[in-house]
Amino acid sequence: MIKLTREEFEIPSSAMLEVCSLICEHELSHQILSVDDDMDIINIQLHYSKQEREVIHQIEDLIADHGEDDEEDDE
Repeated sequence: MIKLTREEFEIPSSAMLEVCSLICEHELSHQILSVDDDMDIINIQLHYSKQEREVIHQIEDLIADHGEDDEEDDE
């Protein structure tokens, strides 16, 4: 039996295409939890196995990179 980890992510809309591409490419189980139009963020939940952690790290890096871009735009 494969143990799955469940984790929630706040994805800025600027990163959504890249994140969705990774989710589809690796066939990760996912669910859209909510959309915040004011903050321009989509909240999703991903289910992944230990073998898929590298993809999760890529997604986290994309989110962090786009978060830094948004902070620079605010200044």
